[in-house]
Amino acid sequence: LDVAGPKVGFGKFPNGPADLEEFSACESVFSSFKFEKHWRQCVASAEEFLEEYERLVCEVVCPHMKSLMGVEAADKRTTFFYQFPPTLRLQPGPSKQYRRVHRDAEYGHQDGEVNFWLPLTDMAKTGVTLWTEETPDADDFRAVDLNIGDICMFHGTLCRHYVPANESTHTRVSMDFRIGVDDCFDEAWTLKGIQHVHPRRRIVL
Repeated sequence: LDVAGPKVGFGKFPNGPADLEEFSACESVFSSFKFEKHWRQCVASAEEFLEEYERLVCEVVCPHMKSLMGVEAADKRTTFFYQFPPTLRLQPGPSKQYRRVHRDAEYGHQDGEVNFWLPLTDMAKTGVTLWTEETPDADDFRAVDLNIGDICMFHGTLCRHYVPANESTHTRVSMDFRIGVDDCFDEAWTLKGIQHVHPRRRIVL
């Protein structure tokens, strides 16, 4: 953020590098597809960040997913298709901009994918977080209350989710990504009309 923000023109740390909540971002970085596209390019070129992301996915997240698949999966090789690079989201405040209620199937994601979301800023400062359904179409939305370093796993393809407006004076930053699981995921399939498809890498465990 310290380098890419001023370079691309979407924000800066007013007094030099500090906590992420102190990053002063323009509202367009959250509401404009143009700025989101530039921001994705910045993330894709951040080599050190991406190395740590891959360690997280390959050493922590995918092994955990396999452990949840039971005894039968333990005796066979399982392929995981993970999003690369991940999505890094900035939501500056105070603002009335929000992410509407939606499910990721609307954007071309498959039933065989699992969503992962982790906050990189303190909800005590921003007062805003992700809200998700527990069950598809159950309307049982709950706030995802996590500390920095925790990860939420949910089925965002079918379970609706949203993010309310950030009314604080701080910026909310989070990272999310999706992982397709073995035969449940079709690497070649895309939804007609979708312009942006997340690139994937794979790991076999």
